[in-house]
Amino acid sequence: MSSQPDGQYTRRIADIQEELTQLQASTRIVANAEEMASLEREIRVLTDRLAAALLGQKVQASLDSEEMTEAERKLIEEYPKRMKSEGKKRSRRSYNVRK
Repeated sequence: MSSQPDGQYTRRIADIQEELTQLQASTRIVANAEEMASLEREIRVLTDRLAAALLGQKVQASLDSEEMTEAERKLIEEYPKRMKSEGKKRSRRSYNVRK
């Protein structure tokens, strides 16, 4: 099943991989400790973003899978009484989501 979120993850992953490829191909020279620390931070930020995007893609695929749909259906069927939606609730916390 190809869903819109999967396409977003695929584009995000490709963009990050391109940034990593450009960084790898760059001829940047590290001449002192500050430059080394800066390069290390830049690499860590990119690889952390890549890891987050890959994990998000895998979790979304798991949630969209037939196995998960079947597990949800089974849980609903086996629940002892009728389930009722309580509607959307506001979170008391606010989160900053990085893109």
